Amino acid sequence: MTLKNFDFKEDNHFIAMEYYNLILNRTFIVLLTKEYLIGLQGNGMVSVEGGEDIFTKQITRSLAIKGDLMNPYSYLKEKYIREIENENLLGDSFLKLNKNNFKISKKDIKKVFYEPKKKWGMGNYPHDGRIYIETISGKKKELIILGDQSGEKIALWMMTK
Repeated sequence: MTLKNFDFKEDNHFIAMEYYNLILNRTFIVLLTKEYLIGLQGNGMVSVEGGEDIFTKQITRSLAIKGDLMNPYSYLKEKYIREIENENLLGDSFLKLNKNNFKISKKDIKKVFYEPKKKWGMGNYPHDGRIYIETISGKKKELIILGDQSGEKIALWMMTK
């Protein structure tokens, strides 16, 4: 199965952001298949426009999302998607292409929890809370649900599909 031939439906994918190293972030398109939760990096670091000096303003402007912020697909960059669209997502080669991509077997998911509270640091970016995923081995992943998506529904899909 490749991204190009994935049958996108309302309840089998979502767009989310993950913070790492305290203030850095990256955006993912997350696919829900019968056996896996597959995360593909769809954008690098994102920032809110701002700053006092011209340098900071230019940097934050280049990292800010443009367009309809309620549309979750606005957070993805075509460059990232093109790099992975033909890779076999059921294998492991796509994980080697980008160390941030992930694949979690649904059998390994111990708990999924939805937190509706807004994530600090998200500025004017609309989001519907966070989803926490914990695996049997103790690994944890926090995903911020971007734009006009329901974190509560997404958590339910993850637990029932």
